[in-house]
Amino acid sequence: MNLGQAVAVCLYELIRKAAAPKPDQRKPASAEELDRFTRLLTEVLELSGYVHSDSSPEKIRRLVRRLNLAGHDAEVWLGMMRQIEWKLKSK
Repeated sequence: MNLGQAVAVCLYELIRKAAAPKPDQRKPASAEELDRFTRLLTEVLELSGYVHSDSSPEKIRRLVRRLNLAGHDAEVWLGMMRQIEWKLKSK
């Protein structure tokens, strides 16, 4: 193998490693965070008039669990829901 071929192989390996997808490093939301978010979301939906049947809270809970939220994302969503709740209550 000459020098040009060796450089090509080394560059190929560097590019291949850089292009490989990195595993998701996010810390998943805890059960407590998901429960708080579910309760607040249910409350906001009730305030808005969206929740109509008794089975809706269970459906909301299952939906939130399927979101696979990261801990930080759950906190951001909680902040947004608190703001929406405040606006709905102030009307």
